[in-house]
Amino acid sequence: MDNAGNAPAGFDVSAGQKFYKIPDSRFDLYGVFYSEEEGRFRRLPAEVAEAVSPSVAELSKHTAGGRIRFCTDADRISVATRCQNLAMSPHMPFSATHGLVLVEEGEERAHAASFMINHYANVKESVLPDGFYSEKLLPGGKMRAYTLYLPLYSDLRELTIGLPENATVTNGPKYRDIKPLLFYGSSITQGGCASRPDNLYCAYLSKWFDVDFIDLGFSGAALGELKMAEYIAGLDPSVFICDYDYNAPGAEHLKETHLRLYRIFREKHPDTPIIFMGNPDWNTDSSSEERLKVIKKTVAYARRHGDNNVELVPGKALYGKFDRENCTVDMTHPNDLGFYMMAQAVAKPLKKYI
Repeated sequence: MDNAGNAPAGFDVSAGQKFYKIPDSRFDLYGVFYSEEEGRFRRLPAEVAEAVSPSVAELSKHTAGGRIRFCTDADRISVATRCQNLAMSPHMPFSATHGLVLVEEGEERAHAASFMINHYANVKESVLPDGFYSEKLLPGGKMRAYTLYLPLYSDLRELTIGLPENATVTNGPKYRDIKPLLFYGSSITQGGCASRPDNLYCAYLSKWFDVDFIDLGFSGAALGELKMAEYIAGLDPSVFICDYDYNAPGAEHLKETHLRLYRIFREKHPDTPIIFMGNPDWNTDSSSEERLKVIKKTVAYARRHGDNNVELVPGKALYGKFDRENCTVDMTHPNDLGFYMMAQAVAKPLKKYI
């Protein structure tokens, strides 16, 4: 699909640019897909999301885990977005909820640019616009590989990338030739409360292992529903990382859903490794120990039936032994340090399989 064309309407853009409306064949899209029928990016098909719950139906429109890879020799780049709903959160910055981050790939990976709304321009009106336009400088001089990480908590309907008219743009580097990682979980899995879209723990692991990933994190809405379990079982990941403990109302809910989710997935994928994670609030949530017992029972059941491709990362391991108080924003959601520590904890069992 060639979507090079006019500048995005409604923005005061710099001259001398060629604009590419995503999806475009020169830009590789990962982690999300574009629904032509709805005119928006999605993480789940609408019919699946609506069958799970109203909350998942809404959150599936958020582009958490979405990425675009491309190569260019451009010395500047602009990004224009249109969203139906810009997420407002008291404990997350705009740079993550509806901002984008550009990372230069290579032996020395580097943060190339951040794109976000100029909040201060809208303070007086107390109303945010439905999108924004932002332009940044790039090194240029030669072809460079980039990954653009999409917003974590906004309903992205339009995304346009602008490059100088004389710049070359081609498809980006492919991830390793293995199946993607699959993450299922709560607001933490969706990215709360990272400061940038590439700082959630799923993205860290993707960078470290050079592997594609699918982020099925749903803020407050990952409950291990039967329809969701069936959808997950229909995917084909290299490793399944399951951490919806955070959203289960309590241990009783986990008892009803956790083993069931495992068995449904195992029926379709008898050998795919599974990493279960415990609640990081183990020291502040009185139900954490009971929740962990449920997860341990699922692991014990698996191993009792000859399944040795099941791992457990308990909540106590997620933030390490020291400086735990510096790992969260609100004693629940990790900040960038917390996500980094989480990624390190999950990387230990993950490296055995990929």
